[in-house]
Amino acid sequence: MTKTRLTQRAAIRLAALVAAIVSLTNLAIFSVLYFVISAQLVDNLKAHVDEVRRTLSDVDVRGGFEGVAAMVNRHAAVAQSNEDIYLLVDSKGEYVAGNIRVIPRFSGWKTIPWGELPLVGTWTAPRTSTAVLGRWTPVKNGALFVGDGNGDIKDAQRVLLTGLLWGIGLSVLSAMIGGYVSGMSAQRRIATMDAVLNAVASGRLKERVPLSRAGDDLDQVSVLINATLNRLQALIDNLKQVSMDIAHDLRTPIARMRQKLEITQSGPQDLAAYQEVVGAAVQEIDEISETFDALLRISEIESGARKTKFVDVELNSLLNNILDALEAVAEERTHKLSGSISDSPRMTVHGDRKLLNQLFINLIENAIVHCPPQSEIDVELSEEDGRSKVTVKDTGHGIPVEERDKVFRRLYRLEKSRSTKGSGLGLSLVASIADLHGANITLADNDPGLIVAITFPKRQMSDAV
Repeated sequence: MTKTRLTQRAAIRLAALVAAIVSLTNLAIFSVLYFVISAQLVDNLKAHVDEVRRTLSDVDVRGGFEGVAAMVNRHAAVAQSNEDIYLLVDSKGEYVAGNIRVIPRFSGWKTIPWGELPLVGTWTAPRTSTAVLGRWTPVKNGALFVGDGNGDIKDAQRVLLTGLLWGIGLSVLSAMIGGYVSGMSAQRRIATMDAVLNAVASGRLKERVPLSRAGDDLDQVSVLINATLNRLQALIDNLKQVSMDIAHDLRTPIARMRQKLEITQSGPQDLAAYQEVVGAAVQEIDEISETFDALLRISEIESGARKTKFVDVELNSLLNNILDALEAVAEERTHKLSGSISDSPRMTVHGDRKLLNQLFINLIENAIVHCPPQSEIDVELSEEDGRSKVTVKDTGHGIPVEERDKVFRRLYRLEKSRSTKGSGLGLSLVASIADLHGANITLADNDPGLIVAITFPKRQMSDAV
């Protein structure tokens, strides 16, 4: 595996992404809290100022203007500790009482910086606020200004900002650590996949990706990779076997044809002999050509290209037509061909009609060709657990148990069948067509003879519509 920069590693990028998401989420949460709490504190500050204004207004009602002035002076004397601001002016706007000099009158609430307030006397108490929030209230013979410093608001905002910074910092740190740990775990598993694929590319086809206990997406990808590698190994093994079988099975007819041609070439110049040898050679070449055509058909089927031609195929009528067509062929070999195919219920599969037709013809013809004279061949169509099942039974010699896994290999022929005309590709074609349709093939004893059962998968709802 080639080396990559740190920023190109999936673990680092995942950790950075998680940290960024967590940071933005915390920023949004703390921003909402900051503005909500700040707004609540401002409301509380206004409520405090309003309470003081109401108290002084009550004094104005009971004790008059002089009583308000006396109360304002008492409050102003202790205002440095709580940052309260008081100012009472007469009807002419002249200073009467309070801890600040006259300021311009305004309506509603207003925030005034401390630097713009003409404070009375020396304020020695430390201030945490930066401004005063207050408003004017009319009283008899004058006006009253009451305000309060925003120190509590600023303190709360500082606490919130400190919490925000710590929260974001800790969240980023934990997200980076968690993301890095998770990312490195995923990176190690990806590196394992990379190593396995490189090993397979180097020719070690038995290597597979190990699965973890997590059962997550990477495990699903690993399962798909292993399935692909299993399929690749099977295809390569099959290719090797086919190459060996082709070399073994085609070498004999080619050598035989060459021998005949050499004998004729070195013998007397007889036109009839030439024609006979040439005719035999053409026949041999035709058989070789048929073999390669069959191999090409099997390769096309195994590639899955024929799935584009899939339609709903009714097995009842298909099998009845095949039985009608092959009945005469069976009779020529003194066999009895029968079928248990009723018109009801209708059984359909989703597939290629021509290939299914070839599958069943190959199976029945295989029984006709290889069974001894006067054998019985029976074809049944049934339903098993919602699946369509086609069974071909014969009373011939059967196939030994140890040979049943081999008869579906390309160009493989039983010893007792080598004297019979054929290429050994009929059952291989059957297996390829069945695999394309997702069908399962089983071989069993008929005592005597053989039972070949092909079970198709259940129809999906989308197919059944």
